Amino acid sequence: MDLLRHLRFAITIAEERHFGRAAARLDMSQPPLSQGLQRLERRLGVRLFERDARAVRPTPAGDALLPRMRDVLEAAEGFLEEATEWSSEPDLRVGIAADVEDRACRAVEALGGLGVAVSPLIAGSVRLVDAVRDGGLDLAVVRHPGIVDGTDARGVLTIPRTICSAGGRVAPPGTDLPVVVPPRRWQPAAHDQLVDALRRHRHSGEVIEEADLMARRALVAAGRVLGLGGAPDATGANFPLRLRVILPVASDRRRDLPHLRAAELLETALT
Repeated sequence: MDLLRHLRFAITIAEERHFGRAAARLDMSQPPLSQGLQRLERRLGVRLFERDARAVRPTPAGDALLPRMRDVLEAAEGFLEEATEWSSEPDLRVGIAADVEDRACRAVEALGGLGVAVSPLIAGSVRLVDAVRDGGLDLAVVRHPGIVDGTDARGVLTIPRTICSAGGRVAPPGTDLPVVVPPRRWQPAAHDQLVDALRRHRHSGEVIEEADLMARRALVAAGRVLGLGGAPDATGANFPLRLRVILPVASDRRRDLPHLRAAELLETALT
């Protein structure tokens, strides 16, 4: 559990006395805020707020602990600011969804002109969203659709793709071999949307999940499965890869890094 983040939840709820207003102030939706407060209360072993249909009020324990929460949060923020002053060259920690495949290298190379070292992480989108939300990454490229609450999500990028056979050739209509795709756990909503799209275009919707990019390509080359790539021709159906660049909310960004410029460079490189 990210203790500092959850303390910020409790402080904001105490100041707003309302979950909806607190969620809006934190730039997130209400359910993860409520769940975060519950996790904090379980961790502390004490109920911090009384809730009813009209208001949210601190319990006696909540009133007593709130000043200490503020002290801890202020001390942590001061520590981070001082540590930043001692750091030499900050690393830009960027996550790239493993589904991006060939565009991953292009995206990382695009950040080279920022004047900072880049530390890339290639992983599933669910993991990357958690890392941005919890402060482990400075920005990330993730699949869409998916849950991105608690981050600053930019617009959706669309990359055309179609079903391909060996050699990158567009598979003719009626070819019903399974389609090899990354694991569903990397971004369940995007995976399910793809399967639905396959069925709408008269494919069986059968897929084989494989995490390793080279293994996916080898299966396609062997003629055992179909892949997704290239651009649709006049006969090929479009199964686009949809991506978003996500950032920490403004209050959680490191002040020494050009987050917005990095996001713009990523978007240009990906499209």
